[in-house]
Amino acid sequence: MSNSVDYWLSAEYKKQEPKIVGDASPAKLMNKKLLSVMARWRETFNKKAEDIATWFVRRSDAYASMSVKNKLRAEGMTVNMQITPEVRNVLDSIYETQVNLIKSIPEQYLTQVSTLVQESVSRGRDIGYLKEELKQRYGITERRAKVIARDQNNKASNAISQQRCQSAGITHGIWVHRAGGSKSYRHSHVKMNGTEFELSKGCYDEHEGRLVMPGELVNCKCEFRPVIK
Repeated sequence: MSNSVDYWLSAEYKKQEPKIVGDASPAKLMNKKLLSVMARWRETFNKKAEDIATWFVRRSDAYASMSVKNKLRAEGMTVNMQITPEVRNVLDSIYETQVNLIKSIPEQYLTQVSTLVQESVSRGRDIGYLKEELKQRYGITERRAKVIARDQNNKASNAISQQRCQSAGITHGIWVHRAGGSKSYRHSHVKMNGTEFELSKGCYDEHEGRLVMPGELVNCKCEFRPVIK
């Protein structure tokens, strides 16, 4: 998407550059053509979003279910993983969340590109300035996408594991703190490590002042270990 937008803008901007630098008024023409390009990319992402979300949910469920089975097997408990109505509800919720997030990433980027182009045209900027700004905007979008991917992976795995355990009759878990190699982590979650909590409620986070689940907060990599009673 970024390469396509950059290629089109470079070609169109060079074509209009004499008018832009010469204080003419190509803004409407640029905006009209840009809207056409943006519409095509929105349509592409909208079509891909559902396929990607379906793949993500299936992969997350397979990973989380196997993880739960292995943990329970280590405790001498064998469970046949079924898609209960409660589990289906969690999977459907994750699916809808992923579809919306996937659509939001290009939407934000394309909106920024549109604003940037109009600012460049109105201020008479040259193509070099525009290309550098586009490069920076794409870098921000790419980093945001990676953060979202990691965060959603943790959220999905924990949400599925939680419901899988509850469907198997397990009501409590032990909080397991994971820094994940990151230099930044929540001190409250370090203190929560080893704390037993109800899977239906969560564990009390003194910094947040409320009950939370592992992986619920942004960039939380913590997990839980099921308690067999």
